[in-house]
Amino acid sequence: MKIDLVSWESEGLRCPDMRIDLMAGGAPTKVALIQMPNGTGKTTTLKMLTATLTGVATSWKPEMIQEMRRPEDQRDRGRFRVDLRADGKPITFELQLDFEESRVQYR
Repeated sequence: MKIDLVSWESEGLRCPDMRIDLMAGGAPTKVALIQMPNGTGKTTTLKMLTATLTGVATSWKPEMIQEMRRPEDQRDRGRFRVDLRADGKPITFELQLDFEESRVQYR
């Protein structure tokens, strides 16, 4: 089975609200370099990619969920979405964080 990382997007989290699309000319790029200044969300992005693809966030304690919230952001929810292709077929995983209830949900 061939799996390609197509894109990811974040909203309401410590990392910036963004969408990264790795499709160039209709095919996923072979190499992608993401650069950001210190303190702007590289580690959070990596944690969210890992959590979204592995399911590990179901064991996060409330403190860990709250750490994913951007300081001074008043939104009560955040989400991270990953789009893949498995043998050319689209698959999407989404991790939703409820900061008010300190809960996560996968979609």
